[in-house]
Amino acid sequence: VFILKETVAKSKKKRIVLSRELCYSDKKNQEEEMENIYVKLSQHSRIETERLILRPVTLDDAPVMFEYASDEENVRYTFATNKNLEETRNNIALFYLANPLGRWGIELKETGDFIGTIDMHKIRLDLKTAAIGYVIHKKYWNQGYTTEATRAVLELAFEEIGMNKLVALHDIDNSASGRVMQKSGMIFSHEEPYAALDKHEEGRIVTRLHYYLTREQYFAKK
Repeated sequence: VFILKETVAKSKKKRIVLSRELCYSDKKNQEEEMENIYVKLSQHSRIETERLILRPVTLDDAPVMFEYASDEENVRYTFATNKNLEETRNNIALFYLANPLGRWGIELKETGDFIGTIDMHKIRLDLKTAAIGYVIHKKYWNQGYTTEATRAVLELAFEEIGMNKLVALHDIDNSASGRVMQKSGMIFSHEEPYAALDKHEEGRIVTRLHYYLTREQYFAKK
């Protein structure tokens, strides 16, 4: 009987040790995934397309960013209008300087003009998923720049970073953003009623349309 109890005790101890090893292994794997994704992003802070350069946002971009960030029509479906240049500078410091990886300014290759931003955010290290968001100066709407930038980020995400899925969403009234997602190869997922309060129209509740693209779907279209 004594030997049996000792064997059970040893068995339990082994299971506890094994459990600890598995927990350590899971933690180590997650740390490695985090390193892989963010190290790879750090190696792609600059992306070139046919007409664009995606590069880090700096405080020098604040005056042009304020032009569109203070224009209610321009940011109608993205964020609350900026009230002054200092607010825009603070936002650049908070969102782009403090957390630069996966965030790019969009620059015209021919002129060097800064025209907007595109981000890969809400990154899930365990699932290798992320969301895409963008805003562009209205002077450059309807010229295909946002689609070109989005395609470049999708290519980076799937071919270089090794992401599994990217998602995007837009206000149901912002059909132009939906066309960008469609032209970039993303697939409509679902409609989300009562998604958020409108930042510009008091009392309006936003309905959002969601899009996605998986790595399998991306490579199937190549």
